[in-house]
Amino acid sequence: MEKQIISKLLRWYATSKRDLPWRLIQKNNLPNPYYVFVSEYMLQQTTVPTVKPRFEEFIKIWPRLKDLAKTTEPKILKFWSGLGYYSRARNLLKAAKIIDKNFQSKIPKKYEDLITLPGIGDYTAKAILGIGYNQSVMPLDANIERIFARLYAFNQPLIKIKKKLTVQAQLFLSKKYSSNLIQSLMDYGSLICTPRSPNCSICKIQKYCLSYTKKIQNTIPVKIKNTKSKPKKYSRAYVLVNEQNEIIVRKRSSKGMLASMLEIPNDDWMKKKSLLQRDSLVKKIEKNLIRKGNLHYPFSHFDLHLEIFFKKIRKTNFPKSKWLSINKYSNSQLPTVMKKILEIVI
Repeated sequence: MEKQIISKLLRWYATSKRDLPWRLIQKNNLPNPYYVFVSEYMLQQTTVPTVKPRFEEFIKIWPRLKDLAKTTEPKILKFWSGLGYYSRARNLLKAAKIIDKNFQSKIPKKYEDLITLPGIGDYTAKAILGIGYNQSVMPLDANIERIFARLYAFNQPLIKIKKKLTVQAQLFLSKKYSSNLIQSLMDYGSLICTPRSPNCSICKIQKYCLSYTKKIQNTIPVKIKNTKSKPKKYSRAYVLVNEQNEIIVRKRSSKGMLASMLEIPNDDWMKKKSLLQRDSLVKKIEKNLIRKGNLHYPFSHFDLHLEIFFKKIRKTNFPKSKWLSINKYSNSQLPTVMKKILEIVI
């Protein structure tokens, strides 16, 4: 059965694959491993439509790993603005520097080398090896897990059948066509065997699918009911503008959320609004602060609720401060949440 499925998926992929910039084929008929490496970091928790244009911009700036390894954290964090999950950018840069130093600027071809790099786990290591080097592995992303769960009618939440999926994945290893097979499964899960309402009527492997036979394809994968609402955190942000139309900015801590990124002054984020304490910089000038509105900003694990304040100040009163022209904030190193705050005020 598995051989027939593989054959049909490869034929489908040859005519129906997605046109993605990191799939540009080299002389060896494989994608550039560096492109795969970068795209896999970008695609962690970010959708393909969002990543496509940003990947193309990235490659124009850093066309080779050697170019990326020479850049600085502030530069890559500035580029990453809007993609979220900034730890990925830091890990990508750290990994590039390690590869440049220890692997002659070539993406490692061994699992044990890749898995030691910052931000690379089992899935990403196998995706790089399989897609970039055509090695006989099977990375399990959400699309591939869903296809296998439906094919074998695993009627449980994905988190409870990880071992089963890993076992079944071994039946889909390809010695000759690993790169195309992995990508065909990813595309099939995105275009045909979709999360909701799979397109079974045009499915090339429908007759091998136990879920389709049992008419349970719409309930697999089984979803875990999430009754918990996301926790909330609270803060107050302060847009302080001088006579030259500049705002005070500063660098965040190297640890925690949005580590090492620029920010406008804001109170420490608290789980209870009553625990908020005025930012030390703002304490000196808290009289006559003008309240400008609220912002509710969703992060992956909590929602941030902000009150936003504004005040005009004199530049000479803050001699040690860092300033950013208001006209340039949208193209700055400020993360998206900070830009959203400024949009409310400006």
